[in-house]
Amino acid sequence: MPRLSVVVPVYNVEQYLPECLDSLLIQDFDDFEVVLVNDGSPDGSKAICEHYCNLDARFCLISKENGGLSSARNKGIDAARGDYISFLDADDRYTPQACGRIVQALDESGADVLTFGGSAWPAEESYPWLEEVLSPRDCIYSKFSEDLLMKEASKPFAWRLALRRSFVEACKIRFDESVSYGEDQVFAFAVYPRSSRTCLIHDKLYDYRIVRGDSMLNRMLADKPAMLSCHIELERKIMDDWASLGILDDHCAMQLTWICEFILFDALRLSDDACAEIWQKTSRNILSQWSRDRIAKERLTPGVRALVLAAKDNRRPTRIRRALLMCACYYDWHGIDGVMRRLLHGPRKTHS
Repeated sequence: MPRLSVVVPVYNVEQYLPECLDSLLIQDFDDFEVVLVNDGSPDGSKAICEHYCNLDARFCLISKENGGLSSARNKGIDAARGDYISFLDADDRYTPQACGRIVQALDESGADVLTFGGSAWPAEESYPWLEEVLSPRDCIYSKFSEDLLMKEASKPFAWRLALRRSFVEACKIRFDESVSYGEDQVFAFAVYPRSSRTCLIHDKLYDYRIVRGDSMLNRMLADKPAMLSCHIELERKIMDDWASLGILDDHCAMQLTWICEFILFDALRLSDDACAEIWQKTSRNILSQWSRDRIAKERLTPGVRALVLAAKDNRRPTRIRRALLMCACYYDWHGIDGVMRRLLHGPRKTHS
């Protein structure tokens, strides 16, 4: 059996696929397999996959009806035979040492989950937020900690994770196929709490292409209210999963802080009507989990507490009130220097 299975979901990527697969051919480590999952791609991607399968016996191809990225990744997980499983998107590429370093790090750490670094590609298209989240530090967590999700550079991209296959099978780890946007966030919030040992390494093993203008992410970013409505649904799924694990109430303050970062804070920049709608949905679908008294007593920073309670009460926010809440949260997270930078330069880019 191979040491590593690299799952590559393929859909409408004939322009980028050869460069992706070539990056696997030049690995400095040989003991891996490549599981190509053709997700009903209507372009020439399948023929390219077949060419590489004929070229190298380590490549295998699975073809299926179109079901989306999560469905394709799950099909690859089902077919994987390696000790470890990693994910490579078909428009990106691995660095030459990626497969060997993944195996080495998991062997040496004994971890269930490995998180590694990445680089923007091309480099001139990068920006500070992306560089930050793709640059984890070297550390090991011997049990779950909120810091993995809130402080470490460990999300949101599933392609910078590698998992022990026995862990995947024991915990029935899969991507949520009902999610077509934000599936990597849901995956991270499912994987890290279940991992008994998680290893982060600084090595940048992945080249992330950030210039595809037709991506679903870029389309969602153009419609912020729709994006935040999706975020509400994602958070509901995360909360339901944590409730099934029996850990939701133990991490109430963390979840409330995450709700602010993921939903409520961005809603402050919308119009009055759009902000009010997002607050109403959040209050009804998420914050109903906890009473107002419970929220008020949680160990939250002042800005986060004020924002969560304002949304919980579902009061229509005035423009001045929204500006004050935004400054309060930003001060909590970034200090007075951060508030001044935001006032002078506006929000920094946080998505590709």
